[in-house]
Amino acid sequence: MVYSLFLYFCNMLMRHDKNERFEKKKLFLLKQLEDKGCLWSCAQNQKDKIDDALLIEKALLYLEFEDLHKLCELYPIKYVQEVWRKRLVSQGEYYGIINWLLAAMFFDIKNPDRYLKIYGKPRLEVRS
Repeated sequence: MVYSLFLYFCNMLMRHDKNERFEKKKLFLLKQLEDKGCLWSCAQNQKDKIDDALLIEKALLYLEFEDLHKLCELYPIKYVQEVWRKRLVSQGEYYGIINWLLAAMFFDIKNPDRYLKIYGKPRLEVRS
């Protein structure tokens, strides 16, 4: 009984520490984006409540590669790649060079030209 309570409290402390580290890294990325003037459209008191997908999009567009590795410490690489594909690659040629660099150097895509050609086409969503 005592041992299980000890494990419970250890687990709670580790979870709290993990959440605290997550928030610190997220605030670091937000500060980097704010210093570059990328969050001008967000209200000052709402910047810490920014949507995860928007944070990933802005980070991929405006931050350095070293900071992008911090982004992958916060979110799974598959989620980051999904947000990139839906929000940036779908824009087609508008972010062409940035998308090519991210595909080749950050996401390790073997044939970035082909990948961007396939996913860069606008798609219609079927709604029922």
